[in-house]
Amino acid sequence: MLALVALLGGCSAPVRPELPAAAPTSASVRVPSDGATLRDLGVSNGPVTAFSLPRTVLISTSVDQPNGVTLVLSRPSPDAVAGYLRRALPQAGFEVTGDNQATATLTFTGYGWHGSFTGTGDSSAVILRP
Repeated sequence: MLALVALLGGCSAPVRPELPAAAPTSASVRVPSDGATLRDLGVSNGPVTAFSLPRTVLISTSVDQPNGVTLVLSRPSPDAVAGYLRRALPQAGFEVTGDNQATATLTFTGYGWHGSFTGTGDSSAVILRP
């Protein structure tokens, strides 16, 4: 009987969903002096202490949800933001998985999140998904 209880107890263990890796502490991430973290920019979701954008960023539209963060930027230029991200992402612990300099497009991963950046004309966007 004890063996049956132990067996059934093991089968009824709760299933835990896969969660994104915990965001790093601000002490463990190097954000450039000309950068602002997502938290600094008022974003609540995503890798808020690890991912940063240029301090001069102007967010024209945003979506801030646990299942995704989207930021549409109207300043600085797409080329300037792409240049900043090329420099800032690796030092913050992200892996750049794609970089098309001709189109100012980047893809990257880190801290349980997948991200992309693209820009054209005077605007650009960052998308982050767990």
